Parts: sequence; structure tokens; C-alpha cells
Amino acid sequence: TLNVEFEPLRIDELTDPSLITWVHHMQHILPQGRCQWINPAMKTDAEEFDEEEEEEENEDQEEPIQEEGPPLLNPISEDDYIDGMPPWSASRTSDLVPQYSIAFLRSNIWPGAYAFGVEKKFENVYIGTGHKYSSENYSPPAPPPILEEYVTDLEVTEVPDPTVEEEQALLAMQQEQLEREAEEAEMEDDEEDDD
Repeated sequence: TLNVEFEPLRIDELTDPSLITWVHHMQHILPQGRCQWINPAMKTDAEEFDEEEEEEENEDQEEPIQEEGPPLLNPISEDDYIDGMPPWSASRTSDLVPQYSIAFLRSNIWPGAYAFGVEKKFENVYIGTGHKYSSENYSPPAPPPILEEYVTDLEVTEVPDPTVEEEQALLAMQQEQLEREAEEAEMEDDEEDDD
């Protein structure tokens, strides 16, 4: 049911740095990664039937402690600071036209999480990477220093490309050399046959 007697807060009250006018209306995410705690030691009927032998061995294990989050409608001003930084930052969308501005909160723990409100309308939006803020974020190591240019000497130098005539002369010379080597190989074979 709607509360017809509800009077919306002014933007100045919503952007008050003490944040006493904002509360959590949803359950917190527990360290287990869920909003409602589930006992990992509790098994279903099918699991109990299959694992009766394992239960006898695991009787010595202690029951896990149930995780509990803060109660609903807990003021956000009571949230824990992270590395000396407040968990939320309040601001307005525009200081130039305050009568049309909207109050919004930015989460400093979950970068990309925002809550905004104006009159009787409130919404939440998250546009982030899914990683909590950490002052010790991973930063990759610096790349190695750039290598120096290769030192050239007389053996390693660039030469201009040969002309077409020079290439043809080289091919002719190589062909002549191959023919000479073939003739010499035939002469050696003939001499071996004669012996």
C-alpha cells in the first residue's frame, strides 16, 4: 500500500553529506556471495542417501557459523569506511539549475553503483566491472626498456637492388657454372667406368 501522507524530501536534504536520509532497502550480499545464507553442510535427501558413508567420516567437522548482514532500512551513514574513504558520495546533477536537479549517490565501494532520487521517484543503477574498490588494485609491470638499434658493420650493410641486366648476367653465370659442374661430373663417371 502507498503512504499517501509521504512528503518527499528536498534535494538539499537528499544531498546532505551526513547521508542520514538514505537507507538500504535491499538485503546485503553476504561473504558467501548470497543475500540469504545457505548452510553448505546441509544436504538434500538424495545426497544423504548417496553419502551416508562420508557422513560418518565427516562427523568431526564443525557446523559453519551462519552469516548475517545488517538489518533492512539500515542507514547508509553507518556503512564501513574503506581505506579512510566514505562508502558513499552524495551530489546533485546540476548546480546551475537547482530546481530541476536530481540528487544522486555514488558508491565508493562498488564503482559504477548509483542511486538517484527526485520527489517520490528513486532508482538504482549499476554500470561497473563487478569488482570492489581496492587501494591495492593490480597494475601490470612496466614493459622492458626499448632495445637499441642494431649496430651495423661492414659485413651487414644495405646494398641497392641489382638491375635487370645484372640479374640476368648473374643467372647466366650460375647456369654456366652448373653446366661446367655437370660436365666435370660426367667426365669423372666416364673415368671410373674405364677403370
